[in-house]
Amino acid sequence: MTTPTAARDEASLLRDPAFVVALVIAVVVALGFGLVVPVLPEYARSFGVGLFAASAVVAVFAGVRLVSNLFTGALADRIGTRRAVGWGAIVVAVSSLAVAAAPSYAALLVVRGLGGFGSALFFNALITLVITSVSGAQRGRAVGMLQGAFLFGMAFGPTVGGLLAEPLGLRWPFAIYAVFCAAAGLVAFGFLPRPAVTGRPSHADGARGPDDEPVLVAPAAGGTGRSTPTWAVVRDLCRDHAFVAALIMMAVSRWAATGIRFSLIPLFGREVVGASHGVVGLALTLAAVTHLMVAWPAGKVADTYGRRTLAWPAYLAFAAISLAVVWATTVPAFVVVLALYGIGTAFTAVTPPAVVGDVVPPDRSGVGVGTLNTAGDVGSVLGPLVCGWLAGAAGYGWAFGASAALLVVGAVVAFRMRETLPRGEPAPALAG
Repeated sequence: MTTPTAARDEASLLRDPAFVVALVIAVVVALGFGLVVPVLPEYARSFGVGLFAASAVVAVFAGVRLVSNLFTGALADRIGTRRAVGWGAIVVAVSSLAVAAAPSYAALLVVRGLGGFGSALFFNALITLVITSVSGAQRGRAVGMLQGAFLFGMAFGPTVGGLLAEPLGLRWPFAIYAVFCAAAGLVAFGFLPRPAVTGRPSHADGARGPDDEPVLVAPAAGGTGRSTPTWAVVRDLCRDHAFVAALIMMAVSRWAATGIRFSLIPLFGREVVGASHGVVGLALTLAAVTHLMVAWPAGKVADTYGRRTLAWPAYLAFAAISLAVVWATTVPAFVVVLALYGIGTAFTAVTPPAVVGDVVPPDRSGVGVGTLNTAGDVGSVLGPLVCGWLAGAAGYGWAFGASAALLVVGAVVAFRMRETLPRGEPAPALAG
């Protein structure tokens, strides 16, 4: 049952023009990213390189994102989230245009890596802006909607990209992606004002004044006036057990939700279930659809009953679903389990960013989100590698069992975590 307070929270969130702009930016950039997913490996191969080199073009983007997360999070704290979102999108636009015009494989590899840096800056800043610009009573739903916006764009982008590549050639999807990102960057500069955060503690480092400008803060007595190093900020944040719990939950969730779903499950569907490419693609699309459908309800549960109350049962349920894949050896069972997999992904993905928004001071949220995404990217990278090795050495059962075991660890961590949902916190406005 929706309480009057919850209904007001939902209405105010959906009526906030700046929040809607943030969602539109997320959809546009994700749609553009989806455009290039089906053509990038083939485009790399067009330079006369082998499969490993073609895969390296895909990996370099993720690798640069992984190593850039902390730096770009700190950068967002320094220059402001609005500017970080805008410049991140512009960097990706320039990178994508350079990819479209790349004269050689080496140039392609370099400029694609540059795009990974821009992507890290953009995503860290946009998530930071959203979680610091809403009240605790809205944060779970805001995170769910933002994730849904990214997912919506990613779900439809590959289809459009594949269709465009046929008549236009392999370079054009990257040029179109560049236009999308440039438009998103300009919209960010023009329509994403500085979050007006109120009623929450703040630190001097990275404080910002009107128009999202960094302001100089007089040093404390005996201080040097220098900014705190990023590693020191991370160390301070990790003293909060709830923040560490969010990192662990993010890593294991992304291990299962991103790493396993897009690497091992398609192979399992083909080799064990015996499903066609079309059926496997349909099952993965269904998982994305169910994720999209329950992203908002999952956030609502987190906002109504608490982060901890949602997280530990969700991680346990997702562990059971991950293990159930092993027995889904018929096409109907495989499709049903993948639909449940999408639901498990949605309910486990909401909590970690919401917890970070709850416990990290606003002026250090960029570093907090950067650290969170670093943990998630580690899970996304290690998941396919470790579980792929296990599947090859001992069978799919061991691989999915390892994934389920890690999700149980996430459930235990969530159960032991304190509740971080703020009660009675006033809602800050996005508009400045």
